[in-house]
Amino acid sequence: MRRENEFRYSKLANILREQILSGYIKPGQYLLSENELCKHYGVSRTSVRKSLDELLKEGLIVKKMGQGTIVSPDVVVPDNPRRTLRIVGTAPSYFADHCMQMMIDAFHRENPQVEVKYLSLPAYDFWDSVQASIELGLQPDLIFLADRQCLEIHHPESFVDLREPLASSFAKQYPRIMSAFRREESVLAAPVTFSPVYLAYNPGLFEKCGIALPKPGWTKEDFIRTAQRLTVDTDGDGITDQYGLSMSSAFSRWTVFALQNGVRFDGPTDRQAILSTLNFLHDLLYRYRIAKLSPMHRHSSEAFVHGKAGMVLTTSIELAGWRNEGLGFEPQVAALPFGDHQSTLLIANAFMLPAACSDRELALQFLEFTLGDSIQAAISRDRYFLSVQQSVNESLWDKPALDSLNIVNDRIENSHFLSEVFAAPSLMDDMHAEMGLFWLGLESAEATTDRILGLLHDQDPSSA
Repeated sequence: MRRENEFRYSKLANILREQILSGYIKPGQYLLSENELCKHYGVSRTSVRKSLDELLKEGLIVKKMGQGTIVSPDVVVPDNPRRTLRIVGTAPSYFADHCMQMMIDAFHRENPQVEVKYLSLPAYDFWDSVQASIELGLQPDLIFLADRQCLEIHHPESFVDLREPLASSFAKQYPRIMSAFRREESVLAAPVTFSPVYLAYNPGLFEKCGIALPKPGWTKEDFIRTAQRLTVDTDGDGITDQYGLSMSSAFSRWTVFALQNGVRFDGPTDRQAILSTLNFLHDLLYRYRIAKLSPMHRHSSEAFVHGKAGMVLTTSIELAGWRNEGLGFEPQVAALPFGDHQSTLLIANAFMLPAACSDRELALQFLEFTLGDSIQAAISRDRYFLSVQQSVNESLWDKPALDSLNIVNDRIENSHFLSEVFAAPSLMDDMHAEMGLFWLGLESAEATTDRILGLLHDQDPSSA
């Protein structure tokens, strides 16, 4: 726990340091308040204060009593005469934390005359932050982001169509992943890693409880029995402190249960399929009490990471982040057993190239480099992320794991990005607002199903 907290405040300190030394926050300007830093970067107030103390010791900031924190007027942002590539990226990001510097260092070794500068901006209101950086005169040459953020752009013509410039790199990628970044005939972003949402388990807890490891083809009933045996009071104080499943109310996690039951929210939906999904979630949380719910903004909670839950829905991106931060055990992958449909969610990280980029040739060179065989192998072999190249994954991951991930042969075609499952981003916000009592166990699955169907009816123009 201590190492993890140290990593969080050190990471935030690095982000703020980047923003100051790049000129994004200029001398004399105020930083976000402590509350805003907590919200924007998903860290605790303790981590925020430790980060600010670190920058204060370095002389980068000055605290003004009762007013806030400003960048020290004495900070000088040096001019750089070398050829420079400026990348703006979303934070927090496991991939950026553990792969970005590795890619930049490798690119610099081959191109010593080039300096690559990476600036992290908060995922919360990401595009507003990007626009703010442009207004401050910091035009990014590349933008690193998640798939959902790519689809939030309102002016796709402001970005370069990468279909032709990166045709040879894209030819090696999973076609299914590329589809998330298409707008009509254009390809607006170059994915650099991706993952399905899958079920991971802690084999040490299974062994400790004398439970057989999950096998291919195990059923929902097998999963429930396994989770029941994993759910125990380990210290005899009358409080359950180990659960079968750590689960989240985030759409990027619980929607997997819906997909496995054949639910889609972008067209006609069977009421019974939604009802079965919600009843099963209530079974896990409140009837059998074999799952522990984490807050929406923390996909996994800390139960699985700290050995307090046997299973969790996660991604290779999230799991690689845990491993690189010192996870104390080696998780394994189990097949999803929640329904009759072999389907799950997909996520991806990608680069976009703004049309206003000052050095398009250099930006494309960097993209080709990151999508090349050696870097793609390195992010998978050395950092545990999935490559966007099928051949790389097949050479480094064993076949049973790839089978459980649903990305072999044509099975990846059954999986979907959130933007494909929900017809409009606003629908997720509306559904989240309607499901508060459900997640607390204070509203029945039947009532919640009817409320969701009402929202879907309102979203469907053909129902008017």
